[in-house]
Amino acid sequence: MSSLDGLGLRTRWIYEVLLTTFVGGAPHAAPFGVWTDDGTTLQLDAYEGSRTLGAILGGGDFVANFPDGVTTLARAASGRGDLDFRQAERVAAPCLTTAAAVVELTLLHQAPGAGRTRITAAVAHVRMDAAPRLINRAKGLLLESLIMASRRRHHDTAVIAAALEENRRVVRKVAPGSSYALAMDALLRDAGIHS
Repeated sequence: MSSLDGLGLRTRWIYEVLLTTFVGGAPHAAPFGVWTDDGTTLQLDAYEGSRTLGAILGGGDFVANFPDGVTTLARAASGRGDLDFRQAERVAAPCLTTAAAVVELTLLHQAPGAGRTRITAAVAHVRMDAAPRLINRAKGLLLESLIMASRRRHHDTAVIAAALEENRRVVRKVAPGSSYALAMDALLRDAGIHS
């Protein structure tokens, strides 16, 4: 399959995945946020100097692995090296053996920016072993914000207000136009916090 249709991605929502590449001939995995603007390509922002960006620009092939849960992202971020890989089917990159879904990608376009490069990638192949549990940060941020707002009377209100504003910014970024974004707006409005 070479379509994103079956994954259930919402346009412009950012989903957390593990990008896998070869770095120095060895499999490398790093957590990244990816999104689609058009339902046919994936995009991501990679920081200048990162090994993942170097591998993508150097070889052009990589894989977006939709993990079975957040703990897989944590294991990759810790660098413990206890992830299992296999060769992707259509691109010269590794993929996770435990991923619910993998999207094999080839570099289509790069746009350098301030300290980062925006990557647009064409989908070469999609494999789903199970329905992926898409990881988007908006739900967790809304929950944390609700708890934080309920405790604002007991803590420094300026610190709480700043944290809530930041959470709203991120929710709007990772889930634009969503019920989570609307709920964050209402939460800040009800708390008397205005930006």
